Amino acid sequence: MSEEIETLANQAIGKWVVVHIIGSIIAVLGALYLLTGMQLLPNTPASTFQAALMLGGGLIMDFFGVIKLTKVLRARKAAKKQP
Repeated sequence: MSEEIETLANQAIGKWVVVHIIGSIIAVLGALYLLTGMQLLPNTPASTFQAALMLGGGLIMDFFGVIKLTKVLRARKAAKKQP
């Protein structure tokens, strides 16, 4: 596998890992407010509705990031097997 492909794969992996981490943080902030009423950041979320949206949106971002990350890792593995 050429260095250019490896560099692109590493950049894609980094991008999807960041999406996964940000989605997890957003989901945790929303869930924390829904379960305990605690706000780690001032006025974030400001209501139960916002907390529910944060939880849902964070889980969607998290899931999407993991799916895309898996695709990139499988493509990189397949590219390494080719002569």
